[in-house]
Amino acid sequence: MAIVLAGTTAGGALVTAPPALARVAAQAPKAAYDYREISIPGAGGITLDGNVFVPRTPGPHPAVVFISSWALEDHEYIAQAAKFAEKGYIVLSYTARGFFNSGGGIDVAGPNDVADGSKAIDWLIAHTPVDRSKIGLAGISYGSGFSQLIAAHDKRVAAVVAMDTWGDLVESLYANETRHMGAFSLLAGSGLVLGRFSPSTRTILEDFAANRNVPKLIEWGRVRSPGTYRARLNARRVPVFISNSYGETLFGPNQVLAHFDRLTGPKRLDLSIGDHAMAHVTGVLGVDSRTWNDALRWFDHYLRGRDNGIDREPPIAAEVHWNRKVETYRDVADFTGRSEQLTLTAPSPKGEGTLTPAATTPPRWAKKLRSGQDSGANAGMVIVSAGLQTFGIPNQIQTRLVSRKAAGVWSTAPFKMPKRLRGAPELDLTVTPSARTATLVSYLYDVDAQGNGRLITNEAYSLLRAAPGRAVKVPIHLQATSFDVPAGHRLMLVVDTKDPLYGDATVPGATVTVQAPSTVTLPLG
Repeated sequence: MAIVLAGTTAGGALVTAPPALARVAAQAPKAAYDYREISIPGAGGITLDGNVFVPRTPGPHPAVVFISSWALEDHEYIAQAAKFAEKGYIVLSYTARGFFNSGGGIDVAGPNDVADGSKAIDWLIAHTPVDRSKIGLAGISYGSGFSQLIAAHDKRVAAVVAMDTWGDLVESLYANETRHMGAFSLLAGSGLVLGRFSPSTRTILEDFAANRNVPKLIEWGRVRSPGTYRARLNARRVPVFISNSYGETLFGPNQVLAHFDRLTGPKRLDLSIGDHAMAHVTGVLGVDSRTWNDALRWFDHYLRGRDNGIDREPPIAAEVHWNRKVETYRDVADFTGRSEQLTLTAPSPKGEGTLTPAATTPPRWAKKLRSGQDSGANAGMVIVSAGLQTFGIPNQIQTRLVSRKAAGVWSTAPFKMPKRLRGAPELDLTVTPSARTATLVSYLYDVDAQGNGRLITNEAYSLLRAAPGRAVKVPIHLQATSFDVPAGHRLMLVVDTKDPLYGDATVPGATVTVQAPSTVTLPLG
């Protein structure tokens, strides 16, 4: 829903200078297309701000509708829109309600936004020489969710490209009953500054911040989740292309993989290194991009009938940390492949245990963590830390500085051969909380001989209805990755109780004891 650096670089520039962009668009190859600024009647009597490119060649033409990202406006896509128009597409872009010059209040991909999408298609049919059987929807972030939701409700949508999207909004913001406060703060803050929340949205945001009325929040998120309407997409076999990143701090890869796996129509998933929208920033600027090229190929095949082979390629194309190689897979199960289970052993007097091949009857041990203490391990800054991975800069710490009093730490021996990780590592922890509520945050690091740890993946998990003093099993699926651990490096698992990205359920003075039996299962691909 937010666009990251595209919001402060590409998007920011586009937002502040639409007249200049309009002049550039109008002056681009005279024989290619006409460009104009438009106003679209939206649902409930509001007006949506937009622009449209129409090829000058005789119609009817296929069309793509771009919907703006959170806190951006319709000129966000102008570089790509011009490229599509030069290839014969009508391209309509509009600003979502509640932002900039579009009327109404922010509905966060709700029913009003879905109705607005249909109104945009109505305008397209009424005012351009469009082939109404060949209309595609696309967007980054906020607009990507709209694209799937509108396609599920409007049978005129023939194909979808969803970049940095979500399948389950509840899982994205409240996975494992843990509020993702870093993502929430970014979205709420930018929306407050650059948009106008509807009264109902403002109430929801206040409830989320205060951690109250949770059943109402879950239902609100369910209505705004493409996965809720997946049966409609499947029934029409809508071709859906999704492009997301492993380090997503807004829409984690696990919920995207689960959504993608259950789509039964034509589908494709591109996975990239980095965080939200980073893989698509260059394309927004008009620079050549793997994911934008795939988006064009997708529309060329499913809207124009081009036999470009994209329908015969393996559906998953996954970039690997850090060699940038792109591997392909038949499906999600093929991506994960085989697995290896390791057992957590008793911490040494220095506070660190080992990860060893699973034992039949592991000896008893226990590691007590004081709730609410930050160990020094963390997932970094929302968008920024994982986003820098796009440019080859890892989210790295010196693992010797991680507090062994505030965290449980377990490591493998250095690997003699590179270790492949493909998919979501799974923890099965046995824990005993001293209070009714508690939060655990788990991190998996790639550690070199000098102790420098590159974060591979992480996840938080909250216990909200625990029986104090009673052991309970805690299953934690870390976020999916595609990572090669070099020979000579080792894996390190860190478990603590606090991270700035997450809202915790800790009780002051309480403890959480991690104990045997506890395991981690590595997906090896």
